[in-house]
Amino acid sequence: MVRLRQHGHFVLGDIAVRCYEYRSKRTYDERDIRRAAQVFADFRLDPGDVIEVQVPPYRERDDQDPEERGRADWRERVASWMYWHARDKHQLERPHEERDDNWQRIGVGGMPGELTWEEFIAASSGSRRSIGNTRPLELVTRSDSGPFLPRAYADLLDRWEQVTEEIVAKARICSRCRAQGPRWGAWRTPSPLGYITLCPPCSGATFQRYTGHLRGVLYESARTRSTRADGYLCPMCAETRAPVWDHCYDRGYVRGPLCGSCNTCEGKSPAHYFLRDKEGSALHLLECCGCLERRTLPARYHAALARMHLEATERHLIRSRRCRREPRVENIELDHGAYRFELSCWWHDARWPKTVTVVEAAMLVREFVDQAFADAQSNAVVPAPRAASDNPSPGWPRETP
Repeated sequence: MVRLRQHGHFVLGDIAVRCYEYRSKRTYDERDIRRAAQVFADFRLDPGDVIEVQVPPYRERDDQDPEERGRADWRERVASWMYWHARDKHQLERPHEERDDNWQRIGVGGMPGELTWEEFIAASSGSRRSIGNTRPLELVTRSDSGPFLPRAYADLLDRWEQVTEEIVAKARICSRCRAQGPRWGAWRTPSPLGYITLCPPCSGATFQRYTGHLRGVLYESARTRSTRADGYLCPMCAETRAPVWDHCYDRGYVRGPLCGSCNTCEGKSPAHYFLRDKEGSALHLLECCGCLERRTLPARYHAALARMHLEATERHLIRSRRCRREPRVENIELDHGAYRFELSCWWHDARWPKTVTVVEAAMLVREFVDQAFADAQSNAVVPAPRAASDNPSPGWPRETP
């Protein structure tokens, strides 16, 4: 699904098969499937004609150019699998004070750190690691110098890189103004015929702005069912179409239209992530008139705010001094009127429990809502009832072939 949003294709080897959508169902042209199948049926490998696979040097994600991050590169992908297992082995076999960056260096046999090829294959067994929907690890052979792949297969993966980059480049272009967008499909928005690319200004000009005309209306009401959401711009990201109505599960009131990404983030991502990292999350939750009147949030956000409070304030002691690092919080349980957390510090191998009562969590929620309410008042965006709007949904732009 991530790749379909990014470029709208299923890449099989070096063949890009386009995905189509009709009546909310995704499908492929059978002629494209048969063409891809024929290419694989005719594909031949010479086991004796191989090339050495040089493992690229390790690079921190933050050191990479954002434009290069995520680029189709089969060598980088295979290397990332190796570095992942090399790091795990390094950390499992050493106490914290003896850990270093040796796992990032290429060692004996072309493998990073002290990882051996046999350990790498054993750790990778059962995984569905693929490139271009093919399994490279099943074709790798070994020598003392490093891993080898059949030349024909390596050439296939090189063509996979080229084909993938071509369809990504095409999918980044706004179908209206022809501006180039981000690599990972942030400008891609669903339409009745599949994903199209629209930059934020063009999306704002294409879709209506939601003005709160369903505020206070129950999600299960006939009025909600008769009002389409897909003509509105998502009010949270303000970048793409909002195909669904989001609502408060605790009180049943409509909160507004959301795009698929923002709706999934609110409903399925960890609650603390939505509150902390999603801009406008508090105001969106307060679009529920029940939560707004009570100055509270749905129940699942109470534990999240307690967790965020502990991350910001709780620290363990090291020789009578507070550790400066933020603890990791896990194992949240609600038991006898209290949220029970387990906190840990990876750097000092410390673990300790902490309890936040339901009453204390409710107070944290009230403080959070009051602050969000004050910020909304200062910015003149306090939720307020609006008159119903009968503006027709705008027409869909067509994606340029």
